[in-house]
Amino acid sequence: MPIAQVQAEHQRLTILIALNESPDYGANTSMLSDVLAQFALGCSQDQLKTLLNWLEQNGYVSLERLTENTWIAKITRSGIDVAEGVSVVPGIKRPGPRSHP
Repeated sequence: MPIAQVQAEHQRLTILIALNESPDYGANTSMLSDVLAQFALGCSQDQLKTLLNWLEQNGYVSLERLTENTWIAKITRSGIDVAEGVSVVPGIKRPGPRSHP
């Protein structure tokens, strides 16, 4: 599998997990860019928009486009299922098991 495909799968999962862990299940593009960079998955704004568009087209997020460069992403129920490992879909890395206290 090409490294670019592996990276995109990790980036999509990281975006969904970040949105799922957000108090309002949403985040803007600037915040998501910072989250991706924190996990060595950084990308350009254009790449981030491509990732978000893919997630929206597949029903895992909804997007509100405030300006050309500022979007707000909100996770959908389907996206939560993917972020929590309940649903496994091609194009998004499956999360590892979470430890329970």
